[in-house]
Amino acid sequence: MLTSSALYKQAIHAPNQQGVFQADLYDGPGGTVIARDVPVFSGSISANLTHRVTRTGTFTLGGEWWPSTDPAAPLTPYRTVVNIRAGIRYGDGSREIFDVITGRVGEITRNDDGSVTARVDDLAADVLGVEFEQPRNSENVSVVSQIRRLISEALPEATFGTDDVTDAATPVLTWDTDRGKALDDLANAIGGRWYALGNGDFVVREYPYDVGTVVQTVQDGKGGLLVSGAPSITRDGAANSVTVFVERFDGGAPFTVTARDNSPTSPTRWGGPFGRVTKVIKVQTPLTIGQAQTLARAELNAATALSSSWTVAMVPDYTLEPGDTVRLISRGENQVQLIDSITYPLGPGTMTLSTRAYVRMQATLS
Repeated sequence: MLTSSALYKQAIHAPNQQGVFQADLYDGPGGTVIARDVPVFSGSISANLTHRVTRTGTFTLGGEWWPSTDPAAPLTPYRTVVNIRAGIRYGDGSREIFDVITGRVGEITRNDDGSVTARVDDLAADVLGVEFEQPRNSENVSVVSQIRRLISEALPEATFGTDDVTDAATPVLTWDTDRGKALDDLANAIGGRWYALGNGDFVVREYPYDVGTVVQTVQDGKGGLLVSGAPSITRDGAANSVTVFVERFDGGAPFTVTARDNSPTSPTRWGGPFGRVTKVIKVQTPLTIGQAQTLARAELNAATALSSSWTVAMVPDYTLEPGDTVRLISRGENQVQLIDSITYPLGPGTMTLSTRAYVRMQATLS
């Protein structure tokens, strides 16, 4: 959750709040400012931690920003990086706004009414666009340092935020062409994900498998933020056996480890009424059998729970981010959920959340 004032936390619950949506245009990543505080008329930005390019969306500006075919125009796929901010304006004219995306303009369309709509993808797209042109060997550095080096090789202007993972040494590895796969494997080895924040900083952070500390309550009723909420529960994605297959590209022999739910009292017991469902994970980064076992048990801990999820429409709170934990209350149902994805409106309208939490009823795994 982004930091905000106490006034903001109160104001989002009040009726008739006035939204503010603005953009700064830059001459490439880390480049000079082309234009500041450009009004954004409409659009939306989606943020999803399960995607390599976490933030993507569209925004609409006035017709004067149509570039035609001029590659030197202020708004063009040839050069423009945009930072979009959203928030609220207070009665005294002051405003409080938050970064929702920083990324490269990928496509521009002039609409029938003369307005201009642009697509934007966060700066991870720039990193993924630079594949290894020849096999790339890992270096004798920590995993986080290796991740930062791979990002900076592709995007020298990259900036980095605060990581929250437990770092480790990078094993001897060789990657083929896919830079994104290399980054995914490295982050996965320390239980995290690499992605870009709304302000453009890259981070490596733990991917939460379960709920944490509640940062916002979204409820129905007077003064509540909830517009609509639909809870569900499913066994999709659940498994009671996880096998980690370690493919060593440093010449070492490959090996596998398996973690299985054999607890007699578990509702997801292997061979019990739940059935048999396997999940296989292929990685090349764990150094030891012990590390692979830790990964397998962590994955099994998540996989053996059914998934409770909500689809929510709410009054916008631009401080919320994917990975935050919220309490959702609708028609007497009260659940704590983890946000998987958010769609931020860039105009009047509701913000949507997709959330999940695990329904844990089984005994300790054996």
